[in-house]
Amino acid sequence: MFTLNRIGILLVLSFFFSSGSSFGQQALPYARSIIDTLSAPGMHGRGYVADGHVKAAQFIAGEFGKLKLQSFGNGYFQEFPISVNTFPEEVTLKAGDRVLEPGQDFLVSPCSQSISGRYELMPLSAAAIKDPQVLLTQLQEARNRVLLIDKTGFSHAPKEDKQRLEDVLAFLRGFKNNPAVAVIVLTDEKLTWHVAQQPCERPQLIVNKAAAPDSFRFVELEIQSKFIPRLTTQNVVGLLAGKNPGKGLVVYSAHYDHLGRLGRNTFFPGANDNASGVAMLLSLAKHFAQPQHKPEYDMLFIAFGAEEAGLLGSRYFVQNPLVPLENIHFMLNLDITGTGEEGIKVVNGSVYKEHFELLQSLNREKELLRQVSPRGEACNSDHCPFYEQGVPSFFIYTLGGIQAYHDIYDRSETLPLTEFEDLHRLLIEFTKKLELIY
Repeated sequence: MFTLNRIGILLVLSFFFSSGSSFGQQALPYARSIIDTLSAPGMHGRGYVADGHVKAAQFIAGEFGKLKLQSFGNGYFQEFPISVNTFPEEVTLKAGDRVLEPGQDFLVSPCSQSISGRYELMPLSAAAIKDPQVLLTQLQEARNRVLLIDKTGFSHAPKEDKQRLEDVLAFLRGFKNNPAVAVIVLTDEKLTWHVAQQPCERPQLIVNKAAAPDSFRFVELEIQSKFIPRLTTQNVVGLLAGKNPGKGLVVYSAHYDHLGRLGRNTFFPGANDNASGVAMLLSLAKHFAQPQHKPEYDMLFIAFGAEEAGLLGSRYFVQNPLVPLENIHFMLNLDITGTGEEGIKVVNGSVYKEHFELLQSLNREKELLRQVSPRGEACNSDHCPFYEQGVPSFFIYTLGGIQAYHDIYDRSETLPLTEFEDLHRLLIEFTKKLELIY
């Protein structure tokens, strides 16, 4: 009898420990597998070359299907059109006799058009940056040449001079009658890429000065861009019915798109931005889809497309909502959740103070994250279009750890997921408390 009681106690304890581990230890292997998959070369940076965005969306929809989330038709997809400039083919730069590596040594401005050939360089003086008349004069001498601008000379310049430099660079990209064929900018800053919806008039290349020769008079360029004026991409949307269906929603969101490819051989993995957020989204969906964790209210899980192109997926959803926006009790947007050594930052934390204080108190009670820090309004992720329509929302991102961002080094193998488990548990606890508020 003693043996049976002891076995019974062990079984009960194992049940509780296994249930608790779903907060963390069971979440982490699944999350890592999601990040590995989404940031793998076969996803092509989840951009618009080789259908990377479609492959990623199909994978997420497959995970929604495994969890038996309800779709709104079209296989969890909400399609919408965008325009985008891409680089599917050759992207090469030879400075003097040195061949530079895309992503590592140089980037091409995402709005750049195609260019091919060998060109003489023409340095643009600091005086031309500061004086519009001098700039126009020097431009007349730049016909069929590549302008060279050394940005490192402005490292310690006054703020207004730095802004003037950025204004000149924008002018040179967009000036239709620019006599120069392209612009090369030497920099000692981190190389950070983006997505462009439209092409600009002149190609612009940003080159790591340390990678370039000390002096060179000629460059050989082979940049093949492809502008797509109308491309169909998609949000991925799944609904988990709660115990009280139709009486309001809690929304979790994360964008799945990233920067794609820069030529045939260079891609941007986007492990932290934002495969990590998608991994958190799916981990939460997996938790709440279990019968023992069924939420009181409906939960909507949205993986947004085209965030990097300007929050296009979330804006389309708000303009074409699949659920009434007024039915959303609260939205939590997850964008960059792969570190956490310094805790988390909560955009709109100083706006929705009651909700933020709840999040903080839960963190203190459970002793999870180092800090939960508030931030004010910021239209810097997919919560913004919802917030602008009056939907209460937080945007949460982790702090500390690796600095890889919008570059080729944002890889799964170097992403620590330091506080992923604790953030996962905090969000679960917060969601449960939200149900009591509403």
